[in-house]
Amino acid sequence: MTSAIPAPNQANIYHQYLFRSNFIFVLLFTSSFSTPTQYIPSLRTYTDPIFEPFVLWTGRFVFRIQEPFIYQLTSDSTGAFVHTFNLILVAFLGAWFWGRVQPNLNYSKISYAFYTYVRYYLALQLFLYGFNKVFKCQFFLPEPNTLYTRVGEVPKDLLFWSAMGSSYFYTVFGGLLEVFAASLLLFRKTYLLGSLLAFGILSNVLAINLGFNISVKLQASFFLFLSFTLILPYIQALYAFFIHQKLIKHKVWIPVFSTKKSHFWYSLIKTISIWLILFEALVPYFKVNNFNDDAQQRALFHGAYAVTSFVENEFPIPPLATFTKRWKRVFVHRRGYFIVQTMDDKMQDYQFQYDLTRQQFSLEHTGTLITYDLGYTALATGDLILSGNVEGRDLQLRLRPLDWKQLPLLKQDFSWTIDAIQ
Repeated sequence: MTSAIPAPNQANIYHQYLFRSNFIFVLLFTSSFSTPTQYIPSLRTYTDPIFEPFVLWTGRFVFRIQEPFIYQLTSDSTGAFVHTFNLILVAFLGAWFWGRVQPNLNYSKISYAFYTYVRYYLALQLFLYGFNKVFKCQFFLPEPNTLYTRVGEVPKDLLFWSAMGSSYFYTVFGGLLEVFAASLLLFRKTYLLGSLLAFGILSNVLAINLGFNISVKLQASFFLFLSFTLILPYIQALYAFFIHQKLIKHKVWIPVFSTKKSHFWYSLIKTISIWLILFEALVPYFKVNNFNDDAQQRALFHGAYAVTSFVENEFPIPPLATFTKRWKRVFVHRRGYFIVQTMDDKMQDYQFQYDLTRQQFSLEHTGTLITYDLGYTALATGDLILSGNVEGRDLQLRLRPLDWKQLPLLKQDFSWTIDAIQ
């Protein structure tokens, strides 16, 4: 390989030091934080046992954190932020040492390799999150228990998630934008446009995470930082174009191949990398044949039920607000929860299992871990008759299914004018 454009000499020591620091920081961060993948191997199995003891030490002896804290590198944990601090220090010290050992850095070639890595890594993340939206798996249809919770009692993050999940069009639109930006990042001629689009998308994502207190703030910040890293070499050219309406050609090193063999291997590696990214992003949906999670078949008994009859210790309890412990509604969550809403609108979760042969529900209290068994009878009307002892009370219940999908939030109404709304 030879360079089409000579290596630039104008990069001063300060710029090279920042580049080296960023190079080390990005490589360490991407090896210790990653979106779960099924086919592309993750280094976290090997790096976590190395990083986490240092996180624990820094938290205790540098930041003087007295109380126990989550030192594992999970989303927005204290340990994740402490680890980021450690990586910044390591990056600055490593850049200084690197500069001493190798003062004459071939900046052009190594920056080409670095920016290619950043492009492909960021493209992978955008594909993963983008297709997760396109196929309605990230912002899924709100669960029945959320729909029957008063708005003022829903946490901000869940409220945002539910609002997004209620709109199929907007969720898919947002996902397609991320997929489009990711596609642009894969190719040298379009990656600047992809970086600008990704920067806009990720700025909005970070603002949402901050505004709605969603716990992926650190990861979103890093993705935004990566998009800015890709834009940074073009800042001068972009400023001249948008502010002074002048076109400045940004000189970059690109590989030129002296033999067909070297060009073949370059093309093969690039093609395999792109296909591997797409394979990782798409195959999980093909495996389960899920391209619209809203339309996926839910588990048996999933849904919302009104408690039309409630007998406690042989005494019928009417549905009045004064009887705060009477069950008002019951919800069966897709993730295996049996949720009870009482007359005071409080919620209690139970781990839920059912036995069709014995016609029995098993409810494990999520707090006490005590299991309660309820016999059930399914009527032709769809109603369920439950009986058993729950928390020291002999209960006999009748549950009537609610058509929760007809609630106003889930109606996909659309009108160009306000006439139909009034």
